[in-house]
Amino acid sequence: MSHIAKEENPDLPFILLGHSMGSFAAQQYAISHSREIDGLALSGSGALDGLARLASLAPAGTNILNTPFEPARTPFDWLSRDSAVVDAFINDQLCFAELQPMAHASFLANAPLLSDPDSLRTIRDDLPIYLSSGSEDPVGQQLKGVRLLIDRYHKAGVCGITYDFYPGGRHEMLNEINFDEVRACLLGWISHIAK
Repeated sequence: MSHIAKEENPDLPFILLGHSMGSFAAQQYAISHSREIDGLALSGSGALDGLARLASLAPAGTNILNTPFEPARTPFDWLSRDSAVVDAFINDQLCFAELQPMAHASFLANAPLLSDPDSLRTIRDDLPIYLSSGSEDPVGQQLKGVRLLIDRYHKAGVCGITYDFYPGGRHEMLNEINFDEVRACLLGWISHIAK
């Protein structure tokens, strides 16, 4: 896909944006292909090993993502402070309630690679990376996992890291109550990369 996108848009920068589960796939892509992208934007991300640790410690059947918001109106209040966004997710037939056990295990199995210092050092040191997160996003462990990821990138020698943290924001920052601000910041970073 990256080759097709570059061929069809030869004069534009190629920026990979990954959100949520896609952000962890984008982290993995950057380890193997950082020279093929002009920038990496991660939304609703963090340190997958920290998330895996939380999941392993939780009692069976616990929704670790929604726990910080209990008592909650829905099992998906962790997504956004905007109840209309949460309801749209619940009513969208293309959205899934949770990963099946094998898919969940496969997803979390990538944690060692994404936290391995040697693997992270394969990312080119001048790759611009942008992280956007709500302070209450459980996927980013209320910023703990996001800060850990930033620290790991710094230790790996990556120097072009920019981030925006939004107080009170949850997981779906592009669909949060302050989405105009969030989108403006993302577009501002993209514009800077495109110069």
